[in-house]
Amino acid sequence: MKSKIVKILLLSLVCITVFGTIAPAAYESYDTYTYSIDGEPLPSPHAYTPDVEPYDSQSMGLLNGGKFGNKQLSKANDIVADNEGNLYIADTGNNRIVILNAYDYKATAVIETYVDEYGELQTFNSPKGVFVTDPTRMVDGSSHIFVCDTSNKRVVVFDRDCNYVKTIIEPENALLDENDFSPYAIAVDIYGRIFIVSQNCDQGIIVMSSDGEFTGFIGSQKVTVNAIEKLWDSLRGDEQTGAALSLSIPFNNITVDESGFVYVTINFDKKEELTQQFNTIKSKTSTYSPVKKLNSRGVEIMKRNGFFDPGGEVLSAVPLASYKDVSNIIDVTLGDEGSWTILDSTRSRLYTYDQNGNLLFAFGNKGDQIGNGEKYVAMTYQVVDGVYNLVMLDDTSTGFKLTVFQPTEYCDKIMMALHNQNNHNYSSTIDNWQDVLTSNNNFDLAYIGIGKALFNQGKYNEAMDMLSKAYEVDYYSKAFSEIRKNIISRWMIPMVAGLIALIVLIIKFLGWAKKKNKAVSLKVGEKTYGEELLYAFHLVFHPFDGFWDLKHEKRGSVRAAATILGITIVAFFYQGIGQGYMFNPRDTYSTIFIQIISVAVPVLLWVVGNWCLTTLFDGEGSMKDIFIATCYSLAPLPVFVTVSTILTNVMVASQSSIVSLIVTFGYIWVGILLFFGMVVTHDYSTGKNVVTTLGTIVAMCVIMFVAILFSSLVIKMATFLIAIITELADRLA
Repeated sequence: MKSKIVKILLLSLVCITVFGTIAPAAYESYDTYTYSIDGEPLPSPHAYTPDVEPYDSQSMGLLNGGKFGNKQLSKANDIVADNEGNLYIADTGNNRIVILNAYDYKATAVIETYVDEYGELQTFNSPKGVFVTDPTRMVDGSSHIFVCDTSNKRVVVFDRDCNYVKTIIEPENALLDENDFSPYAIAVDIYGRIFIVSQNCDQGIIVMSSDGEFTGFIGSQKVTVNAIEKLWDSLRGDEQTGAALSLSIPFNNITVDESGFVYVTINFDKKEELTQQFNTIKSKTSTYSPVKKLNSRGVEIMKRNGFFDPGGEVLSAVPLASYKDVSNIIDVTLGDEGSWTILDSTRSRLYTYDQNGNLLFAFGNKGDQIGNGEKYVAMTYQVVDGVYNLVMLDDTSTGFKLTVFQPTEYCDKIMMALHNQNNHNYSSTIDNWQDVLTSNNNFDLAYIGIGKALFNQGKYNEAMDMLSKAYEVDYYSKAFSEIRKNIISRWMIPMVAGLIALIVLIIKFLGWAKKKNKAVSLKVGEKTYGEELLYAFHLVFHPFDGFWDLKHEKRGSVRAAATILGITIVAFFYQGIGQGYMFNPRDTYSTIFIQIISVAVPVLLWVVGNWCLTTLFDGEGSMKDIFIATCYSLAPLPVFVTVSTILTNVMVASQSSIVSLIVTFGYIWVGILLFFGMVVTHDYSTGKNVVTTLGTIVAMCVIMFVAILFSSLVIKMATFLIAIITELADRLA
């Protein structure tokens, strides 16, 4: 008896060990992640987990030979859910719409034939899109099923009991071409306006009234025309050219939110367009983004406040990534609290964003494991008992299946935080986002959410601390502005007095420097190091006589010139490490060695290039003269760079143009000094100096090219010699 009990216990242990690991392994068949500001994937807890088994045609009750026949889903193209959670599948290959129960995903109805208003029996022909209106949101309280009867070039409307209501056919309008109306995807807003994506229409989204009256196009996406196409257009007639340039890239899917804003997806296919999409990942411009949000006039209003464009996979950190690797977005669906999800068919991956374009999470992979998709073709959110499930329509090797993803506790935490944030419950928002951070401390949006809530509570210092952790410059700038306002209001009089005192000190110093330089000009003999440096304050305000005395009266020297060059290098190094957060949120800076190269190398290239050229054009300046004049010309730059760097610590992001203007003015001043310094040094006319200046720039490029070529040859020779020595050593060993 004891032996039998032991065997049973051992068998139970084996079953637990083997079968207990199957489900978790299935859940781990894909990764869930967000992105860092550098584009590196940051692992996060799973936001959605799939049901253990997907639902196929058999489990849906479509192969039982009953009232729904014995046909499995074929070439299914679209899926949507109604407000009760029931699912509607456009079973394109079987020319029908399949309706599934919200809880067990069993077929409850099939729309395959109907009798129209003329009493004639009608059937579908390749229906590719379906949309169901929500009676709780519609202004008139109606609830209808809209079917894109694609090959029949019409939209057929049914009530929720599958009774025929009406047919919307191609409207008679001069703006619509003969083949423009082939409805592929459809959406209806709360006012009954109908938005249609037509697979043959290249003029944008077709907009119709609730009565089926054509009202126009919105959202036209212009094509890319390269140089060859432009040349071809120029050889064609005016009418053909105008038609070609007015074409638009067709959209491939559409949905609409409860406020009437339209979300559309685009599938770019030309190399030029894909390249632009690749560039959009970083630039976050809307023109070539694969997802757009349009208002009723077709104006793009998508918020893109995240690190990258909300358009799928981020490729910034992927080595050798190119336009070929961008996401192919084929569907978009709307979730809870303003969130929305897009489907990348290339990777069978889902990307969920908030209403500001911040990535909440991405997950999914290609494959036949549970949780992965072999070929996702469509998706929808299904709300059942307040839970937002994600239902995927997957074209697998054994037929179409439904994979149902359910939100995890981690996803619920994020949605609760967004809910309180959207409703301005700041205390609860902070608690919610802190709860999210306990599960994922890499989640930048949580830091931003806490920072915004603290800002709205007037806790500006704490807000800045949280916002800086997620590189959120805009709200950091707002918080800093409030702190600065408080400081100015308390210390206005001392600050004004200090500024006046500083101005007086500067004026006094310049007056003293002027007297000192005047006294030195009468001095006979060698100048001291301090006097040589002090002469720069005279030269920057009096370039003509300043450069003349610099050369002929020996008012400067190589050591003083090198010192000015060194001060300039230090000023740029300080700029790198001393800028305020809003002007350098990622705290990036170059080492002093890099700064030496970036400042000294251009100066030396200028000196050598100018000397080489002016020796051929009767220039009177030696290389030493050119070096001294060039370095003295840099004298204003450290002042402007240092002042601008200090100002970045007291200015907000919106005042960045002031900082840029200060530095730009410094560069202009240096350029003027350098130009007239060369005029005086070489005794050139203005016109001749313009020519030699341009020639010097060309000479600098030539010298760099030769230096790079020479260094590469030296490296190759060294590599070759090392290889020979290594080979000889191996043979002699």
